[in-house]
Amino acid sequence: MQGWKNELVKGVAILGCLAAQACGDDGGVSSTTATEGGTGTSGGGTEGSTGDVPTTDATNTTPTSGTGGSGSDSVSAGQTTSGSTGDVTVSSSGTVDMCGNAVVDPPEVCDDGVNDGGYDGCAPDCSALGPFCGDAMMNGAETCDDGNQIDDDGCSNACVAAVCGDGVVQAPEECDDMNADDTDMCVTGCKNASCGDSFILAGVEVCDDGVNDGMYGGCAQDCSALAAFCGDGMKNGPEACDDKNMVSSDGCLGDCTQPPNCLAIKTFDPAAKDGVYTLKVGDITWQAYCDMTFDGGGWTLAAKAIPTDGWAYNSPRWTDNMVFNANMPDFDHTAAKLATWNLVPFTDILLGMESPVGNMNPPKPTYLKLAMAKASLFALFSPGTYVATMGTKAGWAGLVPASSLQANCNQEGINNAPNNNGPRVRLGILGNNQNDCLTPDSALGVGFGNFTCQNNPFISVGNINCEPNPPTKKNGMAWIFVR
Repeated sequence: MQGWKNELVKGVAILGCLAAQACGDDGGVSSTTATEGGTGTSGGGTEGSTGDVPTTDATNTTPTSGTGGSGSDSVSAGQTTSGSTGDVTVSSSGTVDMCGNAVVDPPEVCDDGVNDGGYDGCAPDCSALGPFCGDAMMNGAETCDDGNQIDDDGCSNACVAAVCGDGVVQAPEECDDMNADDTDMCVTGCKNASCGDSFILAGVEVCDDGVNDGMYGGCAQDCSALAAFCGDGMKNGPEACDDKNMVSSDGCLGDCTQPPNCLAIKTFDPAAKDGVYTLKVGDITWQAYCDMTFDGGGWTLAAKAIPTDGWAYNSPRWTDNMVFNANMPDFDHTAAKLATWNLVPFTDILLGMESPVGNMNPPKPTYLKLAMAKASLFALFSPGTYVATMGTKAGWAGLVPASSLQANCNQEGINNAPNNNGPRVRLGILGNNQNDCLTPDSALGVGFGNFTCQNNPFISVGNINCEPNPPTKKNGMAWIFVR
């Protein structure tokens, strides 16, 4: 390389001498001062023509007139020459400065051909590196730089801060497999999987709750088996039942509780359909039809009332806690009083009325919703105390097509008997021609009593009006739900 550099310098010097007409026959350039008519000294050059030749040293350049002598094969320190390969500078040490040729030529420390001092590059004078990963100073895109080549000390050899998942085990990591799979030997947090870490190791552990004490809903001590749990078919711990299925209609819900009403079933299973469900309160288990559709669903059937004396105002059926036809819980035309009457608290009553009474099942009643809160229907009706409702006259009249109700009174509610010896209705509205409720002649609802035209034929459910001649008597059948 050094020989090549000398040849380059020599060529550049020859070109310079020819331009100044101060070269010897062989192209050499003298390193001494040329005087007029003198002969070139070193370098083997022949005597050249007379001309002005600059005298050059490290500190001074003086043009001197004289005859060119024989040329030398060197250029004085500090001189810059030009040639086809570019500018070349001779340093004070006599070497050629090649900074910028992308080759590290001593005494250069680096040379990237740009030498702009950028990251991972070289200083402009090739005397030093630019900022780089490992210089102990955070630069460029580095997220750390600890100045060493230790890859597991929190800062990688690529100057990237260590994280769990980078594939390099860092203290205090126990492992690092570069994934987020908690079912293999290296789990979240870069810890080795083991029984007790709350992660289930696939193929080895059945469960792992981090405690593994065999308690209900947990895991065995060796992670090899589940402890007792809801769905294992055995009643354990806090379970009210466990039938090992997710069927909501059999009296045991999928959360191992027993539903006390249809609303509990609808809440647990929003997709539950209309139908007969098994319910349980305390030690009493019964079945009842659940309407899971009307007004959001969750309605529990309590009674099915037909227009017979069994549902007249004075029937004990309204005030006692006896059930009848409990084995007929479906939504049909068979009269019944279910355990719902005694056991289900509610905030709303849903009264369905069909008039005229059909014989097709399921029935197609018209509904009236009444806001009413009580511990049970038994608790509501058995005292015989009047409780007002807010169904409106239009709402009640809509239960029976072409209904007939006198203009005045319009008192509605539970145990509706404004005159102790006068006409009354257990659940419904009264009408009167007089502007009072002492002598009503009409009613709409369930459980008529003491109307002058109530017999022949008997009517207790639907619509009655004794004022016209003949009187209006529209039989109906009622379904009473609570929610």
